[in-house]
Amino acid sequence: MKLAYSLLEGWASTLREGITNGVSASLTRKLAGVFQPEGGQVSRLVRRSRDSAEVNLEYGHSRLSLRLSSGGESELRPPIPGTSPAAATFIPTREVLSMYEGFVAAYESRELSFDETYFDLCVAMSARPLRSEHASELKALLGPLEEILGGRVELVGNRFYVGSGKDRTEAHLLAEGMRKIAVLAHLIRNGSLASNSVLFWDEPESNLNPYLITQVAKTIRKLAGAGTQIVIATHDYLLAHELSLLAEYPSEPPIETRFFSFFHAADGSVSVEAASTLVGIDHNQILEEYASFHEREQELFHHSLGQRSSRKS
Repeated sequence: MKLAYSLLEGWASTLREGITNGVSASLTRKLAGVFQPEGGQVSRLVRRSRDSAEVNLEYGHSRLSLRLSSGGESELRPPIPGTSPAAATFIPTREVLSMYEGFVAAYESRELSFDETYFDLCVAMSARPLRSEHASELKALLGPLEEILGGRVELVGNRFYVGSGKDRTEAHLLAEGMRKIAVLAHLIRNGSLASNSVLFWDEPESNLNPYLITQVAKTIRKLAGAGTQIVIATHDYLLAHELSLLAEYPSEPPIETRFFSFFHAADGSVSVEAASTLVGIDHNQILEEYASFHEREQELFHHSLGQRSSRKS
């Protein structure tokens, strides 16, 4: 997921900045910033048993190919003309609302132990809200989130606040799960998550209670319906099955949904399985572990019943 984000955002930024030469160097710098390999050597991203790795990124009718060698060389095949890549946003597992104050300036001037996705997200968070004429478009997406938060998310000076009027609270005083909801709400309000944009979200469920997980799942569905392409990575039973339920019993407009399962094949390689619902996934480790837990629970229950019966006899 970080790889797709790095290439998509790196490619898009070169187009926004009008870079025509050195695109390969620009993309490898983005990879180094996001993955943080030792010494910034993107060659360390190549599997140790391989001499090289090649990545192909397709977006619309455009395609980008990048080849990295374990010796440190990189080769970029010029992008095939077509659809210009959309702006991408990456939300990492740790929330950024409480660390926002002064983070961009500190990241640019000092060595920090955060990868570049945190910096990119803080830059996206700095954008001001969309104008009032977009209010009707945002209401359906923001309403449920702001109801959970108890008000709007506002950037005042260099600090975020959540709420309204006298009930406004500094963001870093909120629970971490609520801060993640606030980040999502602010990105929607300032237009970072707009039609034809791409959102990568790593473990949306972290620090959220079951109720908030279901609300996030519904918001993800609504964002996709509004034209945002969303890619998430999750290990959560509830989030995965809630999204699958929404895909199995869709409401209008229909939204294409795909589930991917990564697993090790017999030869040790990593394979990918895809389906439109979780039911179609054979290698579902989340479901397998829950089934295993249920079996252990049943075994312990029946074992305890047997011990009680033997003591009574």
